[in-house]
Amino acid sequence: MSTADPIEQLWSFVAAAGNADAVVFDTETTGIGDDARIIEIGALLIGDDAPIYEYDQLIQPPTRLPAGITELTGITESDLADQPDAGFVIPQFLTAIRPLLLIGHNVSFDIRMLNVEGGLLGCREVSNDSLDTMTMSRRMFPNAPSCSLQEVMRLLDINEIEEHRAISDARQTWQCLQQLKHMKDPVVLPDDEVEESRRRHAMTKRRRTNAYMRSSYLSNRNTTPVNAKPDGMVIDQFVSGVTVSGDTVHQDVLSRYGYDAWLWVTVSHGIIESGKNTGHPTLCVALDGVEIGRIPALQEERHRGQVPPEGAVMVAHIPNSKADRESGIYRLRLQMPAENSRED
Repeated sequence: MSTADPIEQLWSFVAAAGNADAVVFDTETTGIGDDARIIEIGALLIGDDAPIYEYDQLIQPPTRLPAGITELTGITESDLADQPDAGFVIPQFLTAIRPLLLIGHNVSFDIRMLNVEGGLLGCREVSNDSLDTMTMSRRMFPNAPSCSLQEVMRLLDINEIEEHRAISDARQTWQCLQQLKHMKDPVVLPDDEVEESRRRHAMTKRRRTNAYMRSSYLSNRNTTPVNAKPDGMVIDQFVSGVTVSGDTVHQDVLSRYGYDAWLWVTVSHGIIESGKNTGHPTLCVALDGVEIGRIPALQEERHRGQVPPEGAVMVAHIPNSKADRESGIYRLRLQMPAENSRED
């Protein structure tokens, strides 16, 4: 993120846009729904088929920043606290880009977000010609299960990671465009590559969906653990809730805290001792010195390597679900970091 003065940076962008033919841009937002607002704009001005100026600006939204967006982008509410609002940025940005070709990956979403913000400020709607690298990618890789920016970079052998930050996404979109426009014929992927792409897309989609769901679930909850914290290394991430097996036989321990309680637990490495997964590694979860249960084999695989060999102190939650209340059952969910990808 630029540390330049927002006023100077915006006016420099407006001035540079007078020498540009196109703009590659991206927005980061508070979500994807009708109430979403822009929190970052990144733009790469293009003149004579080459980048001539970069603009990157955080924008303070009028709403709280969902935890899932922080997980996705790394942008926090404190990052936005001293940033200008949309009323400062959007009108001048729209004025600067009106003569330009708009380029983006799924550019219709970003144009819609500009028009949402502009409409709230009384600005005329953007209706420029546009070029969408996602549409180009679908045409050049017709059987690709996903044409997300990250997947298109993989298909084009661009060895970079999508950061979900506006200016880096704009730069990567420009890189993809340079390769896509020089492809003479569509490429049909072999079956094994299609399957691998489908798997990666499913994992990415699951991670993102989980992040949004978690942010909604946690938004109005006090997640401070209510019991004494044990000694040990602390891992207090709340990205993935994992069911603890065997918890129902320890109702006396769990019922002391009740539904919707957040708790410190200790987590250690162990082995599943019975059933179809006998001998499989697992993580054992103990509350107040009592082993409550273990996580299933599949979840251990998805989170392998996240808990050090000596174990860790982590957070767990007793869900307040209607089904559990009606049956009088208390369950425990261990709060874990994001699932590993298969390449990890």
